[in-house]
Amino acid sequence: MLNPFDTSVGRQARLTEFRILAASGDGVLADFAKEVVAGRAEPRELLTTGWVVEGWIDELQAEAERFRDSPEAAQEWSLEQAQAFLDQHLAGVASLDVEAIEAVLTRPAPVTPVADEDDEEGPPLLKDAW
Repeated sequence: MLNPFDTSVGRQARLTEFRILAASGDGVLADFAKEVVAGRAEPRELLTTGWVVEGWIDELQAEAERFRDSPEAAQEWSLEQAQAFLDQHLAGVASLDVEAIEAVLTRPAPVTPVADEDDEEGPPLLKDAW
């Protein structure tokens, strides 16, 4: 069986996922994704890079526990069903408009002006002083 991540669609999907993770903000996983996107790390190094695993392992274990408790974990798929699902997933991810997603994720938050404490409604304070 061919590794679906070794196909052109699989490689594009993986790069898309790492670009989205890199743009998603802070955290160990986002930092690692930035290294992958910059070409300083390979995706396969994710679980072998100490600082990533140390900072991410608790979150990963919690997600695994939630999955084990879900109804989806009890489902059994044939090899053909699993391969078809993965191929469909990779094709969908590879076709995402990653530039648009990155633009949304990296857009600065709108700044709402804060009212100055000295700004009061009504006439100027020193108007009667003259």
